[in-house]
Amino acid sequence: MAYWGYVSGIHGSVAPLLARSFSLSDGQVAALFSWIGAASLAALAIGRAADRVGRRRALLGCAAGLPFAAGASALAAGPASYLAAQLAAYGLGTALLAIVTVCIAEDLPAGERARGHARAGLALAASTALPLLATAAFADRPDAWRIVWALAALPVVALPWLARALPEPRGFAAVRAAGAPHAGLRALFAPAHRRAATTALGAVVAIQGAEAAARAWLFYHPVRSLGLAPRTATALLIAGGTLGLAGFRVGGWLADTYGRRPALLAGSALFAVGVAGFYGATPPAGAAGLVWLTASLVALAGGGNAALATFRAHASELLPPPVRGTFGGFLAVGGALGFCLAMSAVAALAGPVGGIGHAVACVVLVALPTAALLLRRLPETRPTPLVATLPVGSAS
Repeated sequence: MAYWGYVSGIHGSVAPLLARSFSLSDGQVAALFSWIGAASLAALAIGRAADRVGRRRALLGCAAGLPFAAGASALAAGPASYLAAQLAAYGLGTALLAIVTVCIAEDLPAGERARGHARAGLALAASTALPLLATAAFADRPDAWRIVWALAALPVVALPWLARALPEPRGFAAVRAAGAPHAGLRALFAPAHRRAATTALGAVVAIQGAEAAARAWLFYHPVRSLGLAPRTATALLIAGGTLGLAGFRVGGWLADTYGRRPALLAGSALFAVGVAGFYGATPPAGAAGLVWLTASLVALAGGGNAALATFRAHASELLPPPVRGTFGGFLAVGGALGFCLAMSAVAALAGPVGGIGHAVACVVLVALPTAALLLRRLPETRPTPLVATLPVGSAS
C-alpha cells in the first residue's frame, strides 16, 4: 500500500512540471487525468483472477508490473507515451488496491476490520507525500518529473522478498479448503446480492469522483491558481496532509464502534467543509492565507481519509469470498468511472466558473449528496460476520 501510495501520488505532484514540459493547458492536463481512469478495466480482469487463482498470486503479479510501468512513465517522450505508461501503472495499482482491501476483510476479526483498513489507508496516504518531497527536491531541474518517476521503479529489487513473505489471506484459504466452487458473474448480481452490489457501485462512482477531483489538484491549485511557490505549496500540503492522517484512526474507530454509515457520513461532511475552504473560497493574503489553506486541507484530508477507510470496510463486507475479488474489480471500475466523470467535469467547468478551484468545489458539492442518498440504501455491516457461502445455484 505504501508503494502504491507513492506511485499514485506522483501524477498530481508533477502535474505543473509535466504541463510545462509538454506545453499543456489546464484543460489538457485535466483531460489527461480523465483518460487515466480507463486503466481500471485491468482491475476488473485481475480481480476476477484473484477469485480463481488466489489473492497472493494476483497481488504478486501487480507488484511485479508496477516498477516497469513507472520506468516507462519516466522515459515518456510526449503526452501519448506518458498516457500509455500511466494506463499500465494505474491499471495495476487500482487492482492492487482492490485486492488488498479484500485481503484485509478476509484476514482480520470483525471488530478490527475498519481499523485495519484505516492502517492500510494511513500507509497509502502517508507515502503520497513522498512524491511531493521528491518534486520539491528536484524542482529546479527541467527533468524533475522524470526523476520522480524513475525512483518509483527501484522497488523492483524487493520482489523476491515479497514473494517469500506474502501469505494467502486466512479467510480465502479457509473457503478454498472447504471446497467452495468458483463463482460466475451471475453470483455477483444474484437476487440476494443485487441491491447491495449495484448500490455500492453507484456510491463508489460518486465518492471516488469527489475524492479524485479534490485530491488531484492539491498541488496544482495552490501553484497555478493561487501563485504559491512550489516549495511553499509542498510545505503546506505536508503540514495539512500530516495532520489529516488522524482521520484514518478516528474514522476506523468510529466505524468499528458506531457503524459504517454514521462514520462515513461524518467523514464526508468534514471533507465537504475542507473542499469548500481550500478550493471554493479566496484565501486572505499573506500568512493568514496559508493558515486558511492549511486548516481547510486538514478538514479535507481528515474527513476524506475517514470516509475512504470506512467505505472500503463497508464495501468489502457486503459480498461473500467467492465473488469478493471480482466485486473489488467492479468497484475499481466504478471508482475510475467516477474519476473520469469528475475530471471531465472539472475540465469542462474550469473556464465557465473561473478556474480549476471553483470547478473542483462544484463537482465535489454535487457528488457528495448523491453518494449520501445511495448509502442510505446499503445495510449496516458492522455487527454482521462475513458471509462465506453463495446462494444455491450461483456458482459456475
